[in-house]
Amino acid sequence: MAINSHKACRYGTSLIETLIALMIVSLGLASAYPLVTQAGFAVRRGRDHYVATTIALATLERARNFDLGLLSLLAESGRLVDDQGLPDDNGQFRRTVTVLPDEPADGLTQVVVTVDIADRRRGGFRGEQQRATMAFTTY
Repeated sequence: MAINSHKACRYGTSLIETLIALMIVSLGLASAYPLVTQAGFAVRRGRDHYVATTIALATLERARNFDLGLLSLLAESGRLVDDQGLPDDNGQFRRTVTVLPDEPADGLTQVVVTVDIADRRRGGFRGEQQRATMAFTTY
């Protein structure tokens, strides 16, 4: 009489195999997390620099509507502003406008707009800024 030695066929995966696969996936995700958060901060930082440049250029554009003798009215020091350049006590940007008559030459008035960018991680202003300069004269 022939004895059929029949091995049972295994279908599916065992619990241990599933746990090992989950562990490998979780290690991959855990190692990628710092990269994702750093990329997010880099995107926000780039956006902040873009917004700061836009605020500075908008201020210079506003100065174009002033008479040369009235440009000194634009001067301000350390005003907190929001993303639109409007005064806001909780703003992420600090705008300083300096008006320099007879700079860089006689008859020219130089307007320098400096926008400091708040550090979102540590808070406060830590030296990152954007600056725009334009010289005005009469025709």
